Parts: sequence; structure tokens; C-alpha cells
Amino acid sequence: MADLNSFAFTGRCTQDAVIRDLASGKKVLSVNVAVNTGYGDYKKTLFIKVQMWGERGEKIVDYLKKGQVIAGQGEMSRSEWTSKEGKAYVDFVVDVSNIQLLSSCSCKKDEPQPEPEDPTF
Repeated sequence: MADLNSFAFTGRCTQDAVIRDLASGKKVLSVNVAVNTGYGDYKKTLFIKVQMWGERGEKIVDYLKKGQVIAGQGEMSRSEWTSKEGKAYVDFVVDVSNIQLLSSCSCKKDEPQPEPEDPTF
């Protein structure tokens, strides 16, 4: 049986998305997303690091503002890193292949938000 690495989620952006230029010349969009799970006394929030590579990430960055509700699908990966203080960390990152805008964000009220023609990227 073949393994399948597919992760789908809905949640809210916890910050405005950013594009980073890597030393390799590639660009990557990064944003953290809050995903609620459970209910009642068992309700909790997971914070997921999401990234999208290349031109698609550049096109959607202006729409991913703090509070924006999105749905996404992609592959989950694990990365390990060490802080300057020597503390080891493990992160789980979703490399999304699809992001869909589910609602207008309640971002800055005085700032007009762009409206995409097609909410799927």
C-alpha cells in the first residue's frame, strides 16, 4: 500500500502573509493559520505554518491578511532547527498546492481590500 501525504484545513490567518526571497533565487509565501479542532471542553486551536512556492504565492500574498478565512490543501513536512540559544525545535509545515479564500477578512476597516476574480489559487 502506498503512503499518502495529504493535509486539508480551514482556518484564519494569524498575520499578514509575507514573501521571502531565498538564496537560491526562489520565492516562498509564508503565513501562519489558526485551525480550531474539537468542541466544548475539548476545543483547542492548532497553529499551522503554511507556505506556497513561486508565482502562485506571489499572486495571492496581497489577499492573505490577518483574519482572512482560508481553506488549503497540500503536503505536510517536518523541519528541525536550533535557536541561537541552542534550544532544539521541531516545526510542521504545510506546503500548499491550493488555497481558497472563504470570506472577506475583517482587516483594517479603512483600507480597501482587493477582490480576486477567482478565489482559488
